[in-house]
Amino acid sequence: MKYYSIEPALNAKVLGNYPQVKNIKFNCHVWDEPKFIEHTHFTKINFEPITANAVLYAKSNITDLISVTGMGFTLKPLISEKLKTILEKNRKTGLQFFKSPVIHQDKIIDTYYVLNMYEVDMSFIDFKKSEVYLTENTFNLIEKLKIKSYAEFITEKSGIDKKGYPFGIHITKFNFLDDLKQDFFLIQNIEGGSKYIVSEKLKIEIEESDCTGIEFKPVELSLNEWLHEEREKVYGKA
Repeated sequence: MKYYSIEPALNAKVLGNYPQVKNIKFNCHVWDEPKFIEHTHFTKINFEPITANAVLYAKSNITDLISVTGMGFTLKPLISEKLKTILEKNRKTGLQFFKSPVIHQDKIIDTYYVLNMYEVDMSFIDFKKSEVYLTENTFNLIEKLKIKSYAEFITEKSGIDKKGYPFGIHITKFNFLDDLKQDFFLIQNIEGGSKYIVSEKLKIEIEESDCTGIEFKPVELSLNEWLHEEREKVYGKA
């Protein structure tokens, strides 16, 4: 089975305007309000969080995945109700959706949600077929680690985390175990930090549902290979 990371669309024709989002409307004091959703990552939220609103440019298209970065959306995709329904159907645990209306041409579009994923499936990685490095200052690979299993990865990562900054752990190349039963999941410690992954089966379902604003990068490609060699063949010029 092939797997892909979910990426926001780069094609200006798809987005209508690039960038798609003009600014973000905050509904609280972003630093002092503990219930602001920005303050919780990869943990189940047991209260009603305060979300933000993405304000789109007038010429932007309203896509199923909104290309937005900034407080309120860090590591949390902003998606339509249609895409939310598809993801919920394909994963039953570890995810929460909270309403985050989009503002477009002074109109509030209420059918948008931020995804809070609180289960991370690093155990899906086949570490025997992956390359893991000790890093310094995030991007400087200083030592290839001999990791052959998920248990070894957890042990090594725990030791590195105790050392603290500037040391970290980074998976440069990875493969997934055979016969995974999950079609939608999240992994970390890879290029880009964290990535939402879909199976080829789910990719096809999303595409056949005409969801817009999404590009699917094969996980075996580096970001450089994807952006400078392969992406344009699939999705056209940015």
